[in-house]
Amino acid sequence: MGRALTSQQEAFVLHYTSTPGAIGNGAEAARRAGYSERSAAELARQLLDKPHVRDAVSFANRMAISGRLASKSVALLEQVLDDDQAPLRVKVEAAKTVLDRAGITCTIAERDDAEDRVMKSMSELTREELEEIVRAGKAFIEEARTSIPN
Repeated sequence: MGRALTSQQEAFVLHYTSTPGAIGNGAEAARRAGYSERSAAELARQLLDKPHVRDAVSFANRMAISGRLASKSVALLEQVLDDDQAPLRVKVEAAKTVLDRAGITCTIAERDDAEDRVMKSMSELTREELEEIVRAGKAFIEEARTSIPN
C-alpha cells in the first residue's frame, strides 16, 4: 500500500482530475489546491513524480471512466441511436460501439440456398441489416439503462 496523501495533495489530485480549467494542468491544479502561485508549476511536477500521487491520479481517472464518463458515453450513444437526423454511418458506428462493448459480434448470419450459415462483415451488410443492428443497439442500451440502479 502506498503512502497516504496529505489533504493538500488530495486537493491537487481532485483538481488535476476533475476541475474544469485544471484537468491535466498541473500548475493550475497546484494553485487551486493552495500551493504557492510562484512555484505551482514546479510543485506540480514534483507531485506528479511521487508514486503515491501518481497512483491517486490514476485511480481517480479510472473511477471517472468507469463511473460518470461511462454513463455520459452510454447516454451519448443512446442519443445518436435515437436521432432520426443522424447519418446512417454515424448510427452504425454507435451501434458497433455498443455491441462491441457488450461483447456482441457485429457480423450477422445469413442462410444461403443450401441452408448453410454465411457470416457477413459490416461492410457487406445491406441497409436493412445495418438498421437492424442499430435497433438491436438501441434495445441493448435501453435494457442496460433500466438495469443500472440510480
